[in-house]
Formats: sequence, C-alpha cells, structure tokens
Amino acid sequence: MIDGFADDWPQAPHAWRHFQAGGDTLAVLCGSSGRYLYLLLEAHDAAPLYDAPGVDLLDPAGFGDRVWLAFDEGEDNALEGAPQRQYFLATTGPGSLIAHRIESREYGRRVAVPEPRIEAAWRGIDGGYRIEVRVPLSMIGARFGVLLDDRATRGATPVSLGNLRPGDLEAEGRLLLAPPELGAYLRQFTEAGVQLAVGSARGALLAEVNALPPAPSFGAESLLARFYRRLLDGGEALRAPQTEPGRMAAASARAAAGAETVTTLERSADDRRLIVAAASPIYDASHARVIGVVQVAQTEERWLLLRDRALARLLNLTLAATALAVLGSFAFAARLGLRLTRLRNATETALGAEGRLVTQLPEAAARDELGDLARSFAALLDRLEAYTTYLRTLAGKLAHEIRTPLTIVRSSLENLENEGVTETARPYVARARQGAERLGGILQAMGAATRVEEAIAGAERLAFDLAPVVAAAVDAYRQAFTTRRFELELESGPCRVEGSPELMVQLLDKLIDNAIDFSPEGSRITVRLRGERHEAWLEVENPGSRLPAEAGTRLFESLWQSREAQEETGVHFGLGLYVARLIADFHRGSMEAANLAAGQGVRMRLRVPLLS
Repeated sequence: MIDGFADDWPQAPHAWRHFQAGGDTLAVLCGSSGRYLYLLLEAHDAAPLYDAPGVDLLDPAGFGDRVWLAFDEGEDNALEGAPQRQYFLATTGPGSLIAHRIESREYGRRVAVPEPRIEAAWRGIDGGYRIEVRVPLSMIGARFGVLLDDRATRGATPVSLGNLRPGDLEAEGRLLLAPPELGAYLRQFTEAGVQLAVGSARGALLAEVNALPPAPSFGAESLLARFYRRLLDGGEALRAPQTEPGRMAAASARAAAGAETVTTLERSADDRRLIVAAASPIYDASHARVIGVVQVAQTEERWLLLRDRALARLLNLTLAATALAVLGSFAFAARLGLRLTRLRNATETALGAEGRLVTQLPEAAARDELGDLARSFAALLDRLEAYTTYLRTLAGKLAHEIRTPLTIVRSSLENLENEGVTETARPYVARARQGAERLGGILQAMGAATRVEEAIAGAERLAFDLAPVVAAAVDAYRQAFTTRRFELELESGPCRVEGSPELMVQLLDKLIDNAIDFSPEGSRITVRLRGERHEAWLEVENPGSRLPAEAGTRLFESLWQSREAQEETGVHFGLGLYVARLIADFHRGSMEAANLAAGQGVRMRLRVPLLS
C-alpha cells in the first residue's frame, strides 16, 4: 500500500543509500515487486516546508521541499545520450499525491503535467517526513536517480541531496534489477555440490542457485578439533563470513573492486561446513566497466574432514596414552609412597613404650625391592627380640646360678663367727655379712620377675569386683606404713574386671612401694579407683620428685631405674614397675606415668577394661 508507512517494507539496513548536505539527510531504499519499482525516502529535516497552497506548481515563489525523479524512459530508450524524463513530487500537506513532469508548449510556455502512473504518499515523521513512491517498471530504462531540494523558505535557493547531476537533473546511476529468468538461466550451469550466485558490483545479491550438500551429520566440531585446526592452519582459524541478508560474501566485493578473480576458503554461515568460493567480475558490453559479480562455491570439507579426523584420532590417542602414562606414574608413585609410609610407621613403632619389639612388618610378603627391605628389617628385629628376651630372662638365670655360691658364703661366715674371730677381723666379717645380705636382696628382687611370670602363666582368670580388693589393700598399707597417710577414693558402684585378685594386689604393692620410696615422711598418698568409658582407672598419686624427661618411655622397662642414689640398705634393681607392667598385660590393660599438674609429685595409672 502506498501510504507513507514503512512497516510493510523488509528490514534491510544494507540496502539503504544515504545522502547528506547542509545538516539534512536523505535516505533512499529501492526495491521491486511484481511490475513495479518501489521507493521509500526518509528526509531528516528540522523544518519541513510544503508548497504554498493555491499557487502554480511552476511558480518559484511557492516552491517548498520537492523530490525529483529522473530515469531513462523505457528499456527501448536506454541508449547512451538518450534524453531522460524528470518528474517531481510536491504537495501542500501530508497525504497521497501524484508526480508531475514539466513540458514545453507553444511560445515557450511550460506546464506541469500530472503522471498518474507514478503514485506517492507524503507523511510527516519525527524530525522530517517520509515519502513512499511506486513507479511501473515499464517506464524505467537503465539509468535512475533521485534528488531532494530542501528549502528553508518558499522560493529560496535549495540545498540538493541525491544522485542527480546538478543543473540538468540527469541521472548517472544505474538501476540494477534481477530479471525473473536469471535464476532459471543459472540453473543450466549448476551441478550437485555447487552454488552459483550473481550480484551487483556493490555486492547486492540478485540471483542464487544453491546445490550445496546439507551440513555433515556429525554436527559441529568439538573444541579439541578446533584447537587442532588452529595448529594446522598456523594459528589462523577459519571463520564464517560476516555477510548480511541479501548480500554476497566479501570475496565478491574484492573481485568487483580489483576486476580479477578472487578465491577464498571460509566457513559457511552455519559454521558447520568449509566453503571454497571463487568470485569473478562481470563487465558491460564494452568491457570497460564492472557491472556485477558471479560467484561459484562448493564445499571442501571432504579432504579437510579426512585430514582432521586422522590427525584428531592420532592426537587423541597420543594424548590418551600420555594421560594414561602420567596417571599410571602418579598411581605407582602414590602406591609406592603409601607402602613406604606404612613401612616407616611400622619401623618407628616396632619398639613399644614398654620395651617390646614388633617383628612383623608390612610389605614383608612383597616380591619387589621394598619387600626385600621389609624382610631385612624383620630379620633384624627378630635378632633384637631374641637378644632382648635374653636380657629379660638374665635376671632369673643369674639368681638361680648365684643362689648356691651365696648360700656357701653365708654358711662359711656363720662358721667363721662360731670359731671365734679376733677383734681386728670382726669388722671385716660384719661387712662380709652385710654384703651377703645385700646380695641376697638383689637375688630376691631378680627372682621376683621370674616368679611373677610363672604366677601369671599359671593364673586363672576370674571375674571380680576391684573396689573391695583395693579397699582391703589400702587398709593393710595404713597399718604397715604408719609414716604415710593413705587416702582412698572409690567409685560409687561396682567395678568388675576379669583377672586375678592376687596379682592385682601385687601390682598395687609395687605402686605403693614406689610411692613410699619417692615421698617424704608424713606425706599423703592417694589411691583412686573410678570407671570411665568402659575402663577402670586405678591411680596412685604421691608427692615428691618429678619424673625425668626420658622416663616416659623407659619407666616400665626391665632393669631400668631413675634413682640418683641408692640407700645403703635398700635394694632397687629397676624391676618393680616392670612387674607391674607384666600384671597389667595379664589383665589386658596398660600402665601410664605422668607428673602431677600442680606442684611436685607423680601419678601412676592402670587402665583395665571393665566387664559389660
């Protein structure tokens, strides 16, 4: 409809032609449909000016803004130098109008003759006006042009915007129109997999026959494939041509500008195919001017796709093999590190806090070098365990071997005293007897561990309440050791454990002996029994000197003691706490020793599991 509205026009920004002069702008859009040529003109004018009403159309005093059209009259008159027809559009207000042409009559009289075949509509818009024009194609030859005369006041000298030659208003531009039969003509030369296109010298698409195959079924390339292609193409990835609808690719524009054939390799608009295109210029009959471009295109993804697939498969396999090798190396290193960590932890804890050796090491069954190392460590620990066992039993063996000579020494001293001894020899005999008694005490202490081990081996496990056993023992200590004060703290409920009451009393004897030896006279010794988290805790606290730093791990070892000086009559061979540890092991418990938090003193603690 010729109504001055633009909503029924295609949105084709590339097809507009713009002219600018004196601060005003004229935009022209040209298109054809059926038998007509359509024009859409938008004038951006701050002060639109219409013709004066009631004044002759040819009177300069009434001229407002006017639009001129000039073209060759029909295709038969399209020869070079043939006269052209000029038509103007003028109106006294918005609305429909028709074009007029100027004719000369007798005596040089000029008249404005209406041309009803050229219809137009003039409509005001923001900042100017819009004119829609329809011209039959049968009226137009090869050349065509448009011009806007913009006036500030009626009758003033205009500012012209357009492509008509000033003065005679001759059209120099050409109107390129694709005839309907052009597509059928191109189909004669096409074949499968080839695209033919014809366009203007400025790249406007006039006709196209597309026989390109459909996009490959494998879909768009992956990021990894695109990365491979960038490597193959020297870092320059092929990109889809940035073309607007109705326009040809950039290759056609370069061919028209350079008047030579141009070949390019680029991606299709859907970015899924590779297109090789060759564009060549089309000359006029005189071969003096480029009037169009013909372009032939076909897909080239076949060999590129094969190359890319082969390379991608090779690189993917290489990357996969490399990744597997790296992961395998990391896995082997992690497993080796874990095995070394286990072996290190086992060797660090082979010697327990109670002096016992663990000779079974992890990885000893392995057949590699790490297994050989573990077996070597295990053999060394076995030899150390045998030597340690020998040292633990040395005291009992010595006691058995020394007991008979010691008995002979004692009987000889007694016989010597009965025979009579001089006064000068009596001190020596007394010292010999004291040494024999001291040696006897040592033998008794050395044999205590052996007797306890034998007692433990033959002891029978019974379920008993530990509270009355501890209470009875503490009452006996109050009567036996009057120089110390004993305080008993018992659990309110029963404290049932499994073991031997007699052995538990011996363990408590060793702890009390130790507490008495290291506490001053008149001090208080606390015995505490309580249950916590399925365990019974038997604690003996005494004031006195603190434990040395190294005593934490060696205090319950055999033949080790931390006394700085021995009493003249006392025998301390470092076996009391060792015996306590043996009894604790029999009761499936453990012994601990720690300094008291406040002041001087030591706490000995037995942990033994409670019966459920």
